[in-house]
Amino acid sequence: MPEHSQVASIRLERDGGIAFITLDRPASRNSLDLSMGLALRDAVRSLTAAPPRVVVLRSSGAHFMVGGDVRRFDILLGQSQADCTEEIGQLIDAVHEAVAGLTRLPCPVVGLVGGSAAGFGMSLAMACDLLVAADDARFVLAYSAIGTTPDGGASWHLSRRVGLQRALAIALLNPQIDAAQARDVGLVAEVVPAAQLAEAGLALARRLAEGPAAAQADIKRLLRAGLDADLETALVAEKASFLAMSATPDFAEGVRAFCERRPARFGHTSG
Repeated sequence: MPEHSQVASIRLERDGGIAFITLDRPASRNSLDLSMGLALRDAVRSLTAAPPRVVVLRSSGAHFMVGGDVRRFDILLGQSQADCTEEIGQLIDAVHEAVAGLTRLPCPVVGLVGGSAAGFGMSLAMACDLLVAADDARFVLAYSAIGTTPDGGASWHLSRRVGLQRALAIALLNPQIDAAQARDVGLVAEVVPAAQLAEAGLALARRLAEGPAAAQADIKRLLRAGLDADLETALVAEKASFLAMSATPDFAEGVRAFCERRPARFGHTSG
């Protein structure tokens, strides 16, 4: 039976080996406030304590996330600059822990983006390992539009996805990037019709959940670490991982399946 928990505007559900984090503040288009940031952090903490096979990050409404709750920032500035600075600092601490936690999870994290992914919404989407976008999705970084700089890991992820010059243009000029453009520049892996986003995301999650878990974890680790490693360091890490994987039941099953010309059944073999 699926397991469910809900804290504020984030839902965390587990169904077998797949965990779902749902952004669930649709009336505000999932604009991010402190309560939502803390709930997101706590959901990722829960997954870190007991990692699933796959995580799916999605939205319950028409929009993935439109960014920070700017109206809340205006209220805080009306109280005092100190109040604004303190609460924004707490919010950033919470969401930065969540973003770092998603990237460190051993399992793949699949993001499903429909509608607007703006500001931190775009940052959060880029923290996912694989992004599937609905054909109505649009991305805009938007931080400089309110006179500030990116958070949520955008300054790290963006240039690595699209290259430095394109990242600078996205961050400085705030173009609205539609789904097809996002696929073309490397922001997303796949674009599907909006009505099929949930179905496509679930199919991808199930495919990953049936894969070789240990190998997938090390693929994620090696590729993320390789972004900042020299070639020699990456080669040493690759050898160590390959040798470790070659001692697993999944490797033996994969080799047998290849030789027998049949699909592999990972996770069903015993040592």
